[in-house]
Amino acid sequence: MRTISHSLAGFAVLSMALSAVSHSSAQAIAPSSGKAMCSALTAADFTKVGVPVSRLREANLDDQKSAYCIYDSTAGKVEFDIYFPAGDTPAEAQNAVRAAQAAIGGHFVPFAVAGADEVSSNAASPNGPDSSIVVRKGTTVFNIGIPQSPQALPQLVQLTLFVVSRLKQ
Repeated sequence: MRTISHSLAGFAVLSMALSAVSHSSAQAIAPSSGKAMCSALTAADFTKVGVPVSRLREANLDDQKSAYCIYDSTAGKVEFDIYFPAGDTPAEAQNAVRAAQAAIGGHFVPFAVAGADEVSSNAASPNGPDSSIVVRKGTTVFNIGIPQSPQALPQLVQLTLFVVSRLKQ
């Protein structure tokens, strides 16, 4: 447990440092914009952090407030789900965080990432083929899943910084 907490604390510091370099030419993502919300993470973003992604394969929508973005990758399953907004209040969004964690599975450990209100990841406890991060910023909730690897947690943190910097709130 001590190693997991220590690693996550280190990534919290790393995330603050990386926030200064997470500038991007991608445009801001508006709430309730359907498939356009998938552009909060591009194939180039994944590739930049070391997850080889060639393109967005499909975007599935429940409604204009939630998008399930699936990417083509030679590394394995890569997915970005966004609920923008996930509710009318931060409390409602916190319920969405718990629902996302339960749906993904694994042991989620909370830690801090610059610009986010709530962050947790199962990357430090590899119980499966995927590593995930679940993030809340205000009433927005998103999760990112990438293949498990020793680099998964820093990759997920950098991808989180991209998304957080692109949300119109």
